[in-house]
Amino acid sequence: MFTRRHFLSASLTASLAAGVAGRPAGAQANVMRLYVGFAVGGGVDLAARALADQLKSQFPEPVIVENKTGAGGQIAVETVKRSVPDGMSLLMTPSSVLTLYPHTKIKVPYDPIADLTQVARVASIDFGFAVHPSLNVTSLHQYVEEAKKKRQLGNYGSPGAGLTPHFVGMMLARAAGLDMLHVPYRGTAAALADLVANQISAVSSTAATLVAGHRAGQWRILATSGKTRNPDLPDVPTFAEAGFDVPVVEDWTSLSVPTATPKSVVEKLNKEVLSTLADPKLIEQFRRQGFYPAGTSPDETARLLKADHDMWKEVVQKLGFVPTE
Repeated sequence: MFTRRHFLSASLTASLAAGVAGRPAGAQANVMRLYVGFAVGGGVDLAARALADQLKSQFPEPVIVENKTGAGGQIAVETVKRSVPDGMSLLMTPSSVLTLYPHTKIKVPYDPIADLTQVARVASIDFGFAVHPSLNVTSLHQYVEEAKKKRQLGNYGSPGAGLTPHFVGMMLARAAGLDMLHVPYRGTAAALADLVANQISAVSSTAATLVAGHRAGQWRILATSGKTRNPDLPDVPTFAEAGFDVPVVEDWTSLSVPTATPKSVVEKLNKEVLSTLADPKLIEQFRRQGFYPAGTSPDETARLLKADHDMWKEVVQKLGFVPTE
């Protein structure tokens, strides 16, 4: 019977002949590892585990998730960058780590385009801008008008400086001609706690983290950042629908491998990942985390990476953001 192990042996003779010197310490050659740069229990981790569970039926080797936390996901990127390019070490990461961080950090230890080969985009994520219900506004236009009258209403929180939600707020401020003060928090939970307590008027965050509170009346989402309306928020317009020229911002999660991984291996991985993304069970598990399956080919994913990388470079420069450590 022709198995993936046979396929790899035939395709990667030269790669395997080099041994396992580049494999992360403790890694086993016949275990497929899906590296995640964020803590266990977070959205990316849970989505990765759901994907790994489904992929187990596609491969003879065990498929496990390994969390390499730290530096906002950058350590996981470094780990995969240094791994043997045999299709057994994959990175699952939000695109911002590859497209935004290179422009907001003084130095990143990888080149997202040169050091990685994209296997597939697996899911898309959008962002929302929410306000405290005491503002008594039901549209983004109303909020902007009120914030122009009372400057403190333009203060908005986000999960941290230099992250995508921060820039969503900055782009809104620019489009609205509004002076908005960004208040960085240590994570989304802290920002939303202050929003509920009415200590801050607005919060920019992933739409997934805002859905439950919106439905419960804890806050009101005025707009989302995607090209189309969020499937879980059909009552909420996009920024464009709300009348503001804010660039479409859709973070996405992708699978990558070391850049020297043979094309035949990348294509086989892509085929099996896309097949898995069509599974109703996986779709439901993703939706619980606010991830919407959006599979693409390796070439399409690479083009998307380059386009978003260039877009964020321009946005960061235009907004005058000063890179941080």
